[in-house]
Amino acid sequence: MKLSILGGTPRVLVQRGDREVEMVSPQVREEALQSAIPAIPLESIENSFTKNRIISAAQLDAAPYIVANVGDNLTIGTGDEIFARGSFLIGTTTFEIYRVGRTYYGEGLKKKRAFGLLSTTEEEVLGLETEYLGFASIVENVASDMRRLLVNNGAREIRVGDRLLIREESSINATIFPTEPSSDLSGQIVAFLGEESFASQLDTVVINLGNDDNLVVGDILSIQKEGARMTDEVERAKMAFRERMRTLFNQDRLTIPGNDVGTLLVYKTFDQLSYAVILSSSEPAELFNEVVSP
Repeated sequence: MKLSILGGTPRVLVQRGDREVEMVSPQVREEALQSAIPAIPLESIENSFTKNRIISAAQLDAAPYIVANVGDNLTIGTGDEIFARGSFLIGTTTFEIYRVGRTYYGEGLKKKRAFGLLSTTEEEVLGLETEYLGFASIVENVASDMRRLLVNNGAREIRVGDRLLIREESSINATIFPTEPSSDLSGQIVAFLGEESFASQLDTVVINLGNDDNLVVGDILSIQKEGARMTDEVERAKMAFRERMRTLFNQDRLTIPGNDVGTLLVYKTFDQLSYAVILSSSEPAELFNEVVSP
């Protein structure tokens, strides 16, 4: 091996016998990244995910329901057997147990306004939230519309009237590669889990964007604090008295853009709503904060 100058450029050469072999100079190799945003191990955030689901009124009506407990227990939990009635899909033996919770309303599919501002008769139902209670498996076909099931796991107390939904397979891999939405989106945070008034890092929120907006699992959204509206006093000072009064009574205002206060990762999508976890936040998120494409 020796150092030579070729064409005015230093080269490291390897000599084998009477031949000189030119070594390839170091080069930068470019490879496409799977994501412009760093990958996230699922295990680091999955404890923040909710098992709740959002369904339509039609899905609720079609879901089998618990009609009785086998035995004299006042409460139903792990290891108990139950009778459920309804339409059961052939070949399906395992179900998750849910209880109907909140109903989400919105004024039209695309307007994405704050919920609760209109009466329910004027609003469109965007979805029914169902709270996860546990899962059960069929042990006996009692009748064409009735099954006997064993509660394999009860995360919370189960009651007569609770619904059975077919278990969903997770669509999230062990490593999450966050992506940007395929189009510019704008929605709102419309609910938190529980009765909280604010949400911070690793909390789950409900947003009024979903499959109908082409939102997919793994998409990243920015949380924006609402901008302020103010009067340009410098400009008003240049006006005549009558014009200043007109701007005052006409509520002429400047809109100051809002600022980003956090980042969301979408991990479960439905038709018009989704669950997302807050990955980072500079201040607590509030209800009706805007969520937009980054």
